[in-house]
Amino acid sequence: MPLSPGYYERAVKALTAARPITHRKMFGGAGYYLDGVFFGIADDDKIFFKVDAQTAGDYEAAGMGPWIVGGQINDGYREVPASVLDDPDSLGDSIDAAAEVAKRKASAKKRK
Repeated sequence: MPLSPGYYERAVKALTAARPITHRKMFGGAGYYLDGVFFGIADDDKIFFKVDAQTAGDYEAAGMGPWIVGGQINDGYREVPASVLDDPDSLGDSIDAAAEVAKRKASAKKRK
């Protein structure tokens, strides 16, 4: 589902307050990058960050579910809690962790 008017700008404002991210609109949503690494996505007025076995538990403990696209569950992403989005320090740490997940996944693909 596309982002509502103004959500993209609010999300970018929060994310750029935490880290020097880049962003672009895509498929009705938005993609977020740190140093050229794709770490997150916005869809249906929610932000989702990449997760793996090392980081998913933190999101699950906060009650945050996976990204659901077209009725399909994508366990590689978890919704970012509103409390994290409102705290630039926590958000920065979460961005860093999501970018590291993306790097680990890319490295694992190269080794195969």
